[in-house]
Amino acid sequence: MTNAINARTSIPTIPPIPPYPPSRPAIDTDKLPPKNTNPLANPNPLSIATKPSSNDESQSSTVRARQAAEGLVSTTFIEPILKQMRESNDTPPPFGPSNAEKQFASLLDTKLADEIVRAANFPLVERITAQLLRNMPDIQINEKPLDIKG
Repeated sequence: MTNAINARTSIPTIPPIPPYPPSRPAIDTDKLPPKNTNPLANPNPLSIATKPSSNDESQSSTVRARQAAEGLVSTTFIEPILKQMRESNDTPPPFGPSNAEKQFASLLDTKLADEIVRAANFPLVERITAQLLRNMPDIQINEKPLDIKG
């Protein structure tokens, strides 16, 4: 009788818990891109301060055209929809938007619109990018160093 009771009340064995956080594979530091040592470097390819190298000129123009197309679609199509949705919010005061939310709503709409366009991969963005690249003139930049000595 005692064996039957022990068999029913015995605790099942639990497998060991893996360590937290789970171990990650070692990172090969030779394959990592070099760190940007200039903290003031601007990562924005549309900036005037950044000049594409001769090797990446075609890639840079493609990137710039893509970003311009994304900005156009974001500003003209997505932002007005987000703004209209936000303005239609007539929630009562305890749950409605605060003054701070109302003040920063346009900034949030702009950021959300940019992220939506970047993540959604709209065919319109592809079409505008292709049109921009087709109409973009091939400009050769022949810059001479400035003569600062006179």
